Amino acid sequence: MTMARRERRIERLRRSQTDVSPEQLRAALESVGFELVNIVGSHWHYRHPARPGLVSVPFRRPIKRTYVREALEAIDEVMNDGDG
Repeated sequence: MTMARRERRIERLRRSQTDVSPEQLRAALESVGFELVNIVGSHWHYRHPARPGLVSVPFRRPIKRTYVREALEAIDEVMNDGDG
C-alpha cells in the first residue's frame, strides 16, 4: 500500500468519526502495522509491536466515535514514532 493511500484512508476517518464501518477502521489499523490478536464476542483486539496495550474495535455499524478516536490516537502514536 502506498503512503498516500494510507494517509487518505486515515484522513477519511478523521473527517467522519461518526460514520465509520469496522472494515474501514480495520484497514486503517492494519495499514500502519497493527495485527489482530484476539476476538472476544463482538470486539476485535489489535496490537502493534512497537506500542504497549490493545486497541479494541467493536464489530457493529457504525462504530461509536470514542472507539474511532482511540484508534486514531494509537495510529498517531505509531506514525509519530516512525514505525508505521
